[in-house]
Amino acid sequence: MQNLHSGRQIREVGVGPRLLATSIVFFAAASLFVIIAVVVALSPAVSAIDGNIAMWLHARATPQVTDIMAAISLLGAPTALTMVAVAGSLLLLYPRRYAEAAMLTTVVLGGNFLNFCLKHLIQRGRPVFDDPLFSLPTYSFPSGHAMASTVFYGLLAIYVSVNARQRYAASVAIGAAALMVALVSFSRIYLGLHYLSDVLGGVSEGITWLALSVIAWRHLRHREAAVGVDAGSQERECDS
Repeated sequence: MQNLHSGRQIREVGVGPRLLATSIVFFAAASLFVIIAVVVALSPAVSAIDGNIAMWLHARATPQVTDIMAAISLLGAPTALTMVAVAGSLLLLYPRRYAEAAMLTTVVLGGNFLNFCLKHLIQRGRPVFDDPLFSLPTYSFPSGHAMASTVFYGLLAIYVSVNARQRYAASVAIGAAALMVALVSFSRIYLGLHYLSDVLGGVSEGITWLALSVIAWRHLRHREAAVGVDAGSQERECDS
């Protein structure tokens, strides 16, 4: 009976529909990123579409909208979100929520490092204009802002969804995160700092990394729970 009880407890904290769904999201997002990266590297037609969209937006830029887009862009800046994540992790240390603090810092910093590596691996140049609104000397694909906002706001949405008492709170959190990612991504194209395919690549990269992080987190929690169940079973057997 003790073994059956232990097995049931392990199953309750172990692999389930959520983990399966997260795995599907991971493979789908990773496949999408690879497809986008290959198309960007090999398809002149996609490059032409990217260029046309960039030129169309650039020709219609106004000072007022540019200021708004620049402000929105800051909300997805990898450096700014990293600082917020580190500050949030420090705050989580006070109530001794060490695992969540480590998760927040690791996921955000890990996503930034992955993006840095992919940029230098692919080495795609940024859009070029005669009269640019902004310019950067770094590589363009995948977009670091799109990736960072996807990871950061996606992580917040997951946290709210898991801990929310009302169902609608999860929907609101996911919708707000998607809106933030969309706004940041559009701002990067509008400002002439990225092509459309750059931000699509950044979002798919962010989803891939976030899903992988959640899978790893669930795996670690499952192992901890399984060890706890085994320890409890052994204590009960000793008492009996």
